Amino acid sequence: MNIFVAASYSSKVNYDTGEVFPEYKEWLENILTLMEEQGHTVFCALRADQYKINDADPVDAFSLDMKHLHESDTILALLSDKVSAGVQTEIGVGIALDKTVIIAHEPLDKLAYFNAAMVKAGVVKELELPLSEATLGLLKDE
Repeated sequence: MNIFVAASYSSKVNYDTGEVFPEYKEWLENILTLMEEQGHTVFCALRADQYKINDADPVDAFSLDMKHLHESDTILALLSDKVSAGVQTEIGVGIALDKTVIIAHEPLDKLAYFNAAMVKAGVVKELELPLSEATLGLLKDE
């Protein structure tokens, strides 16, 4: 299964260096590796950018995301306590492309109003973090 992992850059970067915070990189890499170990093909823009905001044209970044969103079977959006415009856009594109969209968040993080509405309307599925092998096994049933 091809999984597009939508994850925030905006609140997870040291803007002086452009590098993703090491603890966030490790957390995200653990999730990506776990999915790959279960046989999924995974795309995550942060990994593709080597966990650093680069000087590439934003149009190139957008085009790369759109390519991988079209190729994916499932979009897994990793939400945090701060809403990310990029992640929200990727969720919307996934819905428009009729992909399976799953939003995952920490149990203590309340879903933003519109995210909660999408879950309640049945447009997206919801998972609580942390993800585990058992939880990720559910993706195969999607």
